[in-house]
Amino acid sequence: MDPQTCLKTTLKNKYQKLKEAYSENSLLPSRLCYPNLKHNLASAKLSQHEFRYVDKSDLHTWHVSQTVPLADILSCDCKHDRRKRTVITLGVCGVGKTTTVQSCALDWAEGKGYHDIHLLFPLTFWELSLIKDKLSLIELIHTFYPELKELDVYSLNENNVWFVLDGLDEYCLPLNFSSPTVSDVSEVSTVDILVTNLIRGNLLPSAHIWITTRNAAAKQIPDCFLLKDTEVQGFSDEQKEQHFCTVIGNDDLANKAIDHVRISKSLDFLSQIPAICNIMANVLKNLVKADDGFKISRLNLTQIYAKLIKASNPDTLAKLKKLALLRLGEGNVMYEYDLQKSDISVEEASAFSKECPLVLREERGLHNTAVFRFGHSSIQEFLAASAKMDDFEGKSVLSVSYRNLVDQALQTPGGHSDVFLRFIFGLIKERGMFETNDRLFNYTKKQILDNVLYENAVGLLHALREYDSQALLCEVKFFLKFGSSPILDVKPMQWQFMIPRIRAFEGMKEIFEMEVSTRCDERLLRQLPAILKSKTAMLRFSNLTDKCCPALAVVLSTRQSYLRVLDLGYNSISDDGVRKLVEGLSDENCRLKTLRLQGCGVTAHACEYLATALEQAQKLQELDLSMNEIGDDGLQHLANGLRSPDCQLETLKLSQCNIEQKGCYHLASAVQKDPGHLKVLDLSINMVRDKGASELFKKLDITKLTKLEMYHCGLTVLSCGHIGEALKYETSTLVELNLSNNELKDDGFELLCEGMYAWCSLEKLNVSRCGITGRGCMYLAKVLCSVSQLYSGLMQKTDWQAVELRNLDLSMNCLGDRGVREISAGLQNPYSNLKTLNLSHCSLTDDCCAELASGFASNESIISEVDLSGNDLQDKGVRKLCVGLRSPQCLLQKLSLRSCGLSSRSIQYLTAALRSNPQHLAELHLMGNKLEDSGIRVLMDLTKNQQYTLHTIDVSAD
Repeated sequence: MDPQTCLKTTLKNKYQKLKEAYSENSLLPSRLCYPNLKHNLASAKLSQHEFRYVDKSDLHTWHVSQTVPLADILSCDCKHDRRKRTVITLGVCGVGKTTTVQSCALDWAEGKGYHDIHLLFPLTFWELSLIKDKLSLIELIHTFYPELKELDVYSLNENNVWFVLDGLDEYCLPLNFSSPTVSDVSEVSTVDILVTNLIRGNLLPSAHIWITTRNAAAKQIPDCFLLKDTEVQGFSDEQKEQHFCTVIGNDDLANKAIDHVRISKSLDFLSQIPAICNIMANVLKNLVKADDGFKISRLNLTQIYAKLIKASNPDTLAKLKKLALLRLGEGNVMYEYDLQKSDISVEEASAFSKECPLVLREERGLHNTAVFRFGHSSIQEFLAASAKMDDFEGKSVLSVSYRNLVDQALQTPGGHSDVFLRFIFGLIKERGMFETNDRLFNYTKKQILDNVLYENAVGLLHALREYDSQALLCEVKFFLKFGSSPILDVKPMQWQFMIPRIRAFEGMKEIFEMEVSTRCDERLLRQLPAILKSKTAMLRFSNLTDKCCPALAVVLSTRQSYLRVLDLGYNSISDDGVRKLVEGLSDENCRLKTLRLQGCGVTAHACEYLATALEQAQKLQELDLSMNEIGDDGLQHLANGLRSPDCQLETLKLSQCNIEQKGCYHLASAVQKDPGHLKVLDLSINMVRDKGASELFKKLDITKLTKLEMYHCGLTVLSCGHIGEALKYETSTLVELNLSNNELKDDGFELLCEGMYAWCSLEKLNVSRCGITGRGCMYLAKVLCSVSQLYSGLMQKTDWQAVELRNLDLSMNCLGDRGVREISAGLQNPYSNLKTLNLSHCSLTDDCCAELASGFASNESIISEVDLSGNDLQDKGVRKLCVGLRSPQCLLQKLSLRSCGLSSRSIQYLTAALRSNPQHLAELHLMGNKLEDSGIRVLMDLTKNQQYTLHTIDVSAD
């Protein structure tokens, strides 16, 4: 049998158990990549604790390298000289380096891949450590592969021969690259010298070398011998989910289990390590139940490991704890003589490994030698921490002993005591050893803040949060609220640095949204931890149904939830779904401030449940039920909740809810004794009419509102009297009023203007499509020329005066040129606050454009946005407007002239004006006019010229 066929048969037999393990457990091979920055193998950073590479909880963003197929990394066509031919793959403990090597060897042996490789020799460093005698390279290969009797020097010198040396960190001897040269495969030497000569290219110069190692050991190999630098990334999010599903055997339970992991940013990162992911999946398999609903329990790493060893043999476990503490900081491979130090026999260890394979693993290799490893290096640290605490028991100054451990962790380079201390704090909690006000915890907080700019603080924060998942959150909130430190001798600057770090640890996000293509209940149910960590969940138009409501209720009732805004608009949420949501809203832990259910199809029955929430959810400030057929009955139910003294609602939006006069009566009676919480009320597109509005205004003090929306409510002049009177009050806080699409007419507008003239803090007024004519503008002119309350008493009386009005919408009223001429004097008021003016579709012509231009160009004018669309201005009107536009005093930023009967001649006027005053106008809307392409190109060229502020041109056809 030729050497290749013989070697493949040997490897298939050797790794057949691995193949079976894959089919049973689906422990997926990890992903490989080229690091974003080539490793500096001499760097001290490679010697730091491995959790620092994996757990990026303290960062807001991090780089993810692109994965590369192993076949590309091991491509034999890569050119190398005899010295620079080694591919090195780095990876933390348990990330899958050995699994990758073994699966590669099995795929090659079975002909499934790596077809260009001629011979592949996998060797493990821990087995190489067993060979004490001198031997040649050919003898070394025969030692591991005695079946290769026909292997000779000629075969080894062929192209595409690979030596795979797995686990450099497990080699007992240091590699000495100044060792004697060995170039003959028959020359006898020690194993370490043979290995270094293979790497140096003295032995088999045509061969390829692939070495895997944990990070710290990589610095043994000089960079001059390395051809490729790669690393193992561990599981992706999809692989984590797949592995949880495989272990647990039920997709729904697996999703619940992984939610317990993802609620902790640190555990989510650590679960990238397949070994730790496997531990988590197996522990949580016994915790999650089908009848638990969507309840998410926040477990820490200590609790997971404590549950893992709970059923272990107590006698052997006690010995392993002592062994773990004795070997802390040493390698993970334990030989028979290592076990004997803690009075553990190979037989006892072997029996324990079969009972608890996730805690202790047995492996047999060369000469049937047995070695043992902890399931992961972090398990050793957990057991060592437990042993240390056992040693401390009975000491009179217990707290002092633990403070000394905190000091030691700060002084240990590379964070090598971080995880050990993390388990110490976790076990303190599990054993209930100290009160939360013990000096140990305040001391640790002070040390974190004193070292906040250093990595040491990250390790301490992990430890403290193992005891209390909310550690330092209360102190941060206190500092943000009062501006002073809740801890003695801590400066404000230290807190300023601490705030973003705490937010990063918490994994807080501003907004959660699902991708459009994946919006559904099932997808949402798999992202509950992400929703829980977000301030806003934007879930409108997400194809959601009642199925998601119990899960969202759990998020709302979870103490660790950061969700403050929940937007479920335009989903199929029924009354029953609302009932389930209210269970979470009514929970004492709920801190939701805004709930939006617009367009969900809920009815009056849902309002019964929401009334309960209004009574009990004291944090709820905004409720949006717009576009739901709740009717007067629904509003009556809501009124019961609004009437509660515990109701803190500030914004109520009920637009298009089929509410009429009776509903206004219920609402008015509820808010009659309102202490002033309600600030925003939207009743738009409800036919409440004057009688309904009258019922409301009799009992609702609208001067306490900041915004009132009653668009398209069937109002007339009869309703304007109440509103106008409210505007006269000096104590009025109303700043935004929308009465558009009501038949107010000039008489109604007159009443509003009288209120604004007397005293008004109104900043935004929308009276679009209200039947106002040029006569109404006479009353408005008086308002626009009145003294602002900000100026009254602070300046001498002048002919020029102004109110606070900043945004005025008069669109779709037949004002005519006469109306504009009436208000033009107010536009020239130097004390005016008006910035936005909408005069679209107001029956204007070119006759009023000169007056408008004078308003734009007046001294100290601050008008920045004007809409004149839908008026027959013609080119003559634009020419007049451009007189004002070209003035350097004109600050106009947005001008809309859609469908104004313009031709390309208007572009000439506009272009000339812009050349005179290029620094302000940014948006120009000309859609719906007959413009030639040549003129449009001129304007487009201006947007490309940095001398002009203009960046948006809208010339689309209707």
